[in-house]
Amino acid sequence: MPILHRVCTAALALVFLVTALGSQTRPARAEEDYHHGGNRRGGGLGGVDIGIGVGTIILNEAIRRKQQQQEEQHQQTTEPKGCPDGYTWSKKRRDCIKLAVTPKCEPPKIMTKKGCVYPKPEVIVDCKAPYVPAHNGKGCVKPDEPKTASCEFPEVKAGNGCDCASGYYRHGGECEKKQDVVSCYWPKIRIGDGCACAPGFAPSAGTCIKVVVVEPAPPESDEPPYVAPKPPKQVEQPKPKPRDKPTLAAIEPIDTRCLPQDLYDLMVETYGKRPGVGPCPSACLPKPLYFTPAKLDAIAAKGGIIWCENCLQVGPYMPLASVLRLEALGGLTICVAPDSCVYPGGAASRPRTEIRTIFKNLPPGAKNKDNLAVVVGNQTYLSGLPANAYGGSDADAVTALLVDQLGYRKENIIDLRDASLADFERVFGSDANPGGEIAKRIDKQDPGDAFIYVASHGMVKEDDTKQVYLLPVDAKLAELDATAYPLQALYANLGKTNARTTMLVLEANFAKNLDELIDPPNLPELDVEAMPLTPVPGLAVFKASDRDQRTIHDPEYGIGLFTRYIIEGLAGRADEAPIGNGDRRIDTVELYVYTADTVRTAARKSFGMEQKPMLSKIDNLVVGNLVSQ
Repeated sequence: MPILHRVCTAALALVFLVTALGSQTRPARAEEDYHHGGNRRGGGLGGVDIGIGVGTIILNEAIRRKQQQQEEQHQQTTEPKGCPDGYTWSKKRRDCIKLAVTPKCEPPKIMTKKGCVYPKPEVIVDCKAPYVPAHNGKGCVKPDEPKTASCEFPEVKAGNGCDCASGYYRHGGECEKKQDVVSCYWPKIRIGDGCACAPGFAPSAGTCIKVVVVEPAPPESDEPPYVAPKPPKQVEQPKPKPRDKPTLAAIEPIDTRCLPQDLYDLMVETYGKRPGVGPCPSACLPKPLYFTPAKLDAIAAKGGIIWCENCLQVGPYMPLASVLRLEALGGLTICVAPDSCVYPGGAASRPRTEIRTIFKNLPPGAKNKDNLAVVVGNQTYLSGLPANAYGGSDADAVTALLVDQLGYRKENIIDLRDASLADFERVFGSDANPGGEIAKRIDKQDPGDAFIYVASHGMVKEDDTKQVYLLPVDAKLAELDATAYPLQALYANLGKTNARTTMLVLEANFAKNLDELIDPPNLPELDVEAMPLTPVPGLAVFKASDRDQRTIHDPEYGIGLFTRYIIEGLAGRADEAPIGNGDRRIDTVELYVYTADTVRTAARKSFGMEQKPMLSKIDNLVVGNLVSQ
């Protein structure tokens, strides 16, 4: 029986004993209490109270001693008060056990699981570049070379990989252009991806202020101001009889159209004053972005440019037809402010508009069945020269005009794509063979007309701007005299073909380098001899730009801006009033004035730059015929 249980049992027995002894004296005490009037409440239970109190004290003392005894026994069974030196307490054995002696190794030995051993000697690996010691110290290995990723826009290189370029974000593994939402507050309005001043307001110190538009005064002249005649009254014409051929209706004058002063002077010199045509006030150009006021003043003084002050800026490109339509509807002037150093029309791509839409509603050409044509489209160059991005599409567009609209037979078209120097000399002639293949194919008894179109790189010598060349695809810049075709030799050889008339169209610019970047406002810088030094009888030369001025490309059709509008003119637009006289014949001056005016207007309004086509002629030749209606 446990000790605590025995103690408790004894204590309880003692309590009962004391209680019993107390109960024997109860009657006397009760009687005593009765005689005292019962003032001692509960006095008869005193013996019991004493007995219980004593028992409780004894019980508590027994419990306390038992707990003390158990604590001492627990300490003796768990851990002694201390183990002698060299011993430690083991809970498992509940006893002091001897400490294990850790052996010590005398240097240079070291302790291992197998005891004291000598360390392995350090292996020094001598590796020659590009090899390096292996990570495990065994031999030499070639380091891993960082992999350089090949990135295509809109991805750009980032470290050893690719990341989205600025303005793009990654979505689904692809880089997509960020669509920035711009809020514009009056008097600013939303234009493209940004804000611009509304019509009637001009930018000033970061805001827009209302301006008063003042029409510029016309240039001073001794001649009285031109007043367009009123159109004649409409007279009902009798309907033709069924078997009668329809007669060509007279072209009614349209609203007055103005021309740049030099083109107006050429029209007056050639035809006299024509109804519906007058000189324009000097045209303005939008200010290129990031140009300082000093640079703007210097360029204006050098090129005779007037900068636009009151115009609604849009950009970076808008087709000319859209610009003119918006200006007419809104009664405002729209201008495109180009960035500094821009490409002439973006990267080459397939045209968005089919070229045949230009002439599908115009009368077809006539009298070209036996005429000869040469079309050159140089695009892919060798010897490290950059490509002429639009050379192929330019040639395709002109060929479509000749065959589908003007009536040339395909067998009468000499088609030269990526022409070499041998091709140029074979077709256009050389010192040993003046006139070349063209002269051989012209009938000397009944000569016809020749149409020549060349889309190619051109270049002038670095140290002599009078030496001007067309570049075959195998030309070498370091050997221009031996590998390029001199432009003046081309003019001279075309004068020896015996053709009745020859029209030469050059979609090329002639500069000191082949850089396609254009620095606005695209003014000519060099005095380049790119036109015939001596005009050749029967030869009319149409050149896309002035001297070394860069040519602009039209992204709407994917061809040169000059090529687009000379196609329009030859297809019949140049014969329309007020520039043409509607006689179903297109002469040199009509075609040049129409093309030059439209190219200059489109370059200024659609691109914010200048491009000025050039003309060289002796006589005003007929270069096109249209069928009668």
